[in-house]
Amino acid sequence: MQASDLEGLFGVADINLPCDRMRDVLARKTPEAGEDGPVLLDVREEWEHRYVRFPGSIHIPLSRLPENLDRLTPLRSVIVYCHTGIRSLLACYLLSRNGFQDIKNLAGGLDAYARTGAPRLPRYRLEPGRRPPAFILDLNARRAAGSVPHPWGEGVTEPGPPE
Repeated sequence: MQASDLEGLFGVADINLPCDRMRDVLARKTPEAGEDGPVLLDVREEWEHRYVRFPGSIHIPLSRLPENLDRLTPLRSVIVYCHTGIRSLLACYLLSRNGFQDIKNLAGGLDAYARTGAPRLPRYRLEPGRRPPAFILDLNARRAAGSVPHPWGEGVTEPGPPE
């Protein structure tokens, strides 16, 4: 991919969604709102998604997005997020190349969102070689066993693979 390939993403309509606008989106995204709001697409790895996520988000790691595009509807608005906004930007490029029209990238990712107004949101740093930090692996295991409640993900289920 070359920089010129991304010019269309940053042209007339800005692809980046500022964190303060994301707060507005989340405030309107309630179970009562149904499917009227945008799809929240988490393109991080499984361990990251288990650690912290936006409620109601769909999890498809960036590495598996090309073969899972049919899980998304091109006519719906999609907000893509990751840890720092880089992987989600690549996902936006892939979505735009596959007919998705209304795509936004959470600027700075979950990390920026937590730093700019959601101090209770758990944060993490990737260790060298992108290994999950040991404390996150331990917490994920305890949450999976049901001994520690998840602050954001209660009741969130990921749809299974398409049949």
